[in-house]
Amino acid sequence: MKVKIQRIKLIVLAAVAALTALTFALSPRLENPVHASEGGAPTGRTGAPGETTCTGCHSQNTGVGHLTVTAPANYTPGQTYTIQVQQTTTDTSRSNWGFEIISLTGTTMAGTFANTTANTRIRTASTKNYVTQTTAGTFPGQTGTATWTFNWTAPATNVGSVTFYAAGLQGDGGGDTGGDQTYTTSVVSQPQATVVIHHGFADFDADGKADASVFRPSTGVWYLNRSTAGFTAPQLGISTDKLVPADFDGDDKADLAVWREAAAGQAAFYILQSSTSTVRTELFGQTGDKPVAVGDWDGDGKADPAVYRDSAVGSQSYFYYRGSLNNPSGNVTYVPWGTTGDKPMRGDFDGDGKMDAAVFRAGVWYINQSSTGTLRTDYWGLATDKFVPADYDGDGKTDVAVFRAGVWYVKQSSTGTAAYYNWGLDTDVLVPADYDGDGKTDAAVCRSGIWYVRSSSTGSMSVQNFGLGTDTPIPSAFVQ
Repeated sequence: MKVKIQRIKLIVLAAVAALTALTFALSPRLENPVHASEGGAPTGRTGAPGETTCTGCHSQNTGVGHLTVTAPANYTPGQTYTIQVQQTTTDTSRSNWGFEIISLTGTTMAGTFANTTANTRIRTASTKNYVTQTTAGTFPGQTGTATWTFNWTAPATNVGSVTFYAAGLQGDGGGDTGGDQTYTTSVVSQPQATVVIHHGFADFDADGKADASVFRPSTGVWYLNRSTAGFTAPQLGISTDKLVPADFDGDDKADLAVWREAAAGQAAFYILQSSTSTVRTELFGQTGDKPVAVGDWDGDGKADPAVYRDSAVGSQSYFYYRGSLNNPSGNVTYVPWGTTGDKPMRGDFDGDGKMDAAVFRAGVWYINQSSTGTLRTDYWGLATDKFVPADYDGDGKTDVAVFRAGVWYVKQSSTGTAAYYNWGLDTDVLVPADYDGDGKTDAAVCRSGIWYVRSSSTGSMSVQNFGLGTDTPIPSAFVQ
């Protein structure tokens, strides 16, 4: 009996062995996958510095095909773009497709990817992300061309040039790696040139020179003596409005604008846009806010409605603004900065084309630099001074500056050294702006309708009679 059982076991084992051998013989070998890996290419196959290409697994072949990448020539930090990878060929034997792409600054990952179709997937290796094809994205049996699209969000800050490295595979569907063709390409995207508005909030004709101009509270009329376009007298606002002239529509001309204090949901900016000659109303802020914060907060070349809200005793204060860049819903951004009793300051202190949250407290300027998100402190001035921050040295950065007893005290950002200008009386209205068009703010005062300007280009004085003693000089709108 034992002998028979052993013979039966041997017969069964032999049958299993034969079936197993047959199964392996009929199965495809795992080391020879279908061309254009169905699960996506392994990471590190883009041809970027230190990486291989598809020829790491496939034979090196050339053909008549092409690989192209469509990416933005210039990027704005934080903005999202659609990237397209496309392969084409006149070789009709190409019938499945693959690719891999990465975006780098040097050898560092730059930006982030996101899938927008079922034809791509994202793979991660250490700190780097790659986009490659899915099974559906191999387009089996398709000839002539293959196209993939997905999103790329630029780095949050300017990191310099970004290079997209890509490798593409055009397979022949032969079930092995011998007949495939590999192509590579790279495309460079440069940071968008920083938009810095040098013409300021008192240049109403975009000639690069500030214009002597006044607001007459009794009539709501703005009298503008434009240095190139000539005299004009439009009407906007009432006597209790706060003047907030700035370039809200991005045409490089200051727009007439006022902020009218009221309860939340009723307070509003009224802006006469120079590009269309139409009034735009922006409900924004509430009673007690300070509209000194008006300026370009998102770097798109357009001023944004903004206010500073002082906190209750011992609490956090905030800057609020409604950015015009990529904000179709009109969302409000808030920046916690400062505390009870701080004085908000207006300016782009780091020269990146964006307003910085800044306050003055007990002789110290506390500046949240938008380019780095880091704190900068400057010890400059007294609480009893008048505050006149502006770009006095022409380097594209706002200088911390105060006026005291007829003297302008300026800490030049280009050198870190002080400049002093003896100009004006304590009773004068301060009207700093760039009147001579050299890109530097001029120390200037208005006294009973007479304008005294110290030209930064020559150091000489120019005098102009414009307006009445009861008018409000417009270039004084943001002086505190």
